[in-house]
Amino acid sequence: MNDIDHKDVLVPARTLEKLGVAAVGNLAGGVFLFIMGALGTRLPIVGIIMGVVSGVIGLGALFSRDPEDKKPGAVLLGGGVLVILSRVGAAFIRPLAGTVLSVGAVGLFAMGILKGLKFLKGLKSRG
Repeated sequence: MNDIDHKDVLVPARTLEKLGVAAVGNLAGGVFLFIMGALGTRLPIVGIIMGVVSGVIGLGALFSRDPEDKKPGAVLLGGGVLVILSRVGAAFIRPLAGTVLSVGAVGLFAMGILKGLKFLKGLKSRG
């Protein structure tokens, strides 16, 4: 009878842009952590180099003005530290570092998928 038909709210282009960039960044970060975990534990020098690169990228994201960049930045920084610790740390740290690194990679990948779905939903509402 008195049903009001709610139309989807138009999502601003800037919001869509942020969601798209965050989705790609999180997916790429998750893949990077998977690769870093696989290569870093087998090749010591490559692992240390990848750990340093991940740490620098993570620090850059932590100091970003956008609060959406801080969580992935912390995960990348932590992943870099974990890979370095797995190569130069004590023997009891190595299995724990690998496990935590895998959990972080899955978490980043999942965040990327969720942001990508939000981006697609917002894109659909625009047209």
